[in-house]
Amino acid sequence: MGQVLLVEDTSFFERVIRRQLSELHGLEVVSATNRAEAEALLARPDFNPVVALVDLTLPDAPDGEIVDVTLAANLPTIVFSGRFDQTLRHTLLNKGIVDYILKDSPASLTYLTTLVQRVCANRDIDALVVDDSRVDTEVIVRRLSLYQLRVHTASNHQTAIEMLDKIENLRLVVLDYVLPSVDGFEVLRAIRGRHGMNELAVIGLSGQAGPEIIARFLKSGANDFLPKACTPEEFMLRISQNLDMLDRIRTLSTMAHGDALSGLSNRRHLFSEGSALFDRSRRSGNIVSVAAIDIDKFKSVNDLHGHEQGDELIRLFGGILRDTCPGRGFPARLGGDEFCVLLPDLSEADCVAFINKVRSQLAEITGPNGALKSLGPVTISVGVSSGTEANLHAALRIADMRLYEAKHGGRNRTVAS
Repeated sequence: MGQVLLVEDTSFFERVIRRQLSELHGLEVVSATNRAEAEALLARPDFNPVVALVDLTLPDAPDGEIVDVTLAANLPTIVFSGRFDQTLRHTLLNKGIVDYILKDSPASLTYLTTLVQRVCANRDIDALVVDDSRVDTEVIVRRLSLYQLRVHTASNHQTAIEMLDKIENLRLVVLDYVLPSVDGFEVLRAIRGRHGMNELAVIGLSGQAGPEIIARFLKSGANDFLPKACTPEEFMLRISQNLDMLDRIRTLSTMAHGDALSGLSNRRHLFSEGSALFDRSRRSGNIVSVAAIDIDKFKSVNDLHGHEQGDELIRLFGGILRDTCPGRGFPARLGGDEFCVLLPDLSEADCVAFINKVRSQLAEITGPNGALKSLGPVTISVGVSSGTEANLHAALRIADMRLYEAKHGGRNRTVAS
């Protein structure tokens, strides 16, 4: 959870903003009523805010001096004020504040809280700017950096395409339509060959494109298109709206495909995305082992300790699977105490080593010093497929047969080939 510095001397606005940011967005709001209190907070080594939200008119800083304090602390700064002064607003924007918002309506408060959340989230998001103009690139990079995005640049289509697979959490590409030797369509095609419109937003830019080019760009997979002459505010509003849309789609996808209790993929997602992963790996000639996992005597946990403890066991066990799973592994909860994990490109020995690690961590959390020590030792039985089956359904059948052997062989064991 991120910390927000709120500098506001009006108690009503302080309470409203605190409630909005704390209750709706889970942010920790630390308030100051004047410049001196804000400076004292910023001097504390244990206070590390990710954004500052400031009023312009304070008892000891009546002319917006608080902005210099927060900018000097390298904090992205948002002004939320009832004072409208076009000259001052222009000056502050040039200094490098994120935005200047008026306290004139409930919609402004909604925009403010959404913006704070967006700036906090952007710290983990990468953006790629593809433009051959050094001047234009510098302007765009400065705007995106103010919003805390991690910005990368490419000046031609070859470099841009090479970078698509190297950037860790690429969610945004700002793409100039006119590039040296080719147009932006080649880069756009490469992007959409790797990422769908619901995974990565592409914003087209041009200083000269006509309506036909814009329409063609959008039909080819761009999420939006802007003239380079648009205002900085419109540019960043469009950027934020597109990133917000990706977040909403990701949230809905997680709700549809995730298991709420374990935090893993659910059965439906396993047989859609997991099956596709299995098929891709097998077509490439790689093995894909499937581990079918049951928590031993789980019914006894519910009967003896209650369903709340049983749910907590499922939740923590899901975390163990997620945290220990190899890079391309795909863990899922089939239902109840039944789990499975797709393990592409792992030898049988490596699969068994992974399962042993899971078994060891489960023993820790149910051991004498573990979070679920009241349950006593909890074990798992596991069956592992051969890795050469034709499809996921066939692999699961083999894994289930071997799981049955493990159960009837005494539990707390793994049966592979």
